Amino acid sequence: MAKKKSKTADFNMSEAIREILTENPKVSCKEASAAVMAKHPTAKINDSSFMVAFYTSRKKLGIGSSRGKKGVKKSAKPAARKAVDLAMLQAAAKFLSEVGGADAALEAIKQVQAVQVK
Repeated sequence: MAKKKSKTADFNMSEAIREILTENPKVSCKEASAAVMAKHPTAKINDSSFMVAFYTSRKKLGIGSSRGKKGVKKSAKPAARKAVDLAMLQAAAKFLSEVGGADAALEAIKQVQAVQVK
């Protein structure tokens, strides 16, 4: 069965919103809704649909929001390294030379951690 033609077939909400926004870009959503209802009193307009169409039209026309722009998030700073004194570095160097290298030292540390009871 064919779809019935709407009584408000000549009404295009997005087009009406664009007309209002080009006349006055600083108009609020409620003011624009009132203006559209005044121009098209027979049209049934859902408030939620109108708000979506209004803000989408503002975005497409390049009209920024009245709220301030969101700030750029700063990335988290890496954790500060613990200060290592010269004695600790000398002990680590001695350990590496006695064990035979970094790979062997890592393996020895893992074994010591596995044996230790926490």
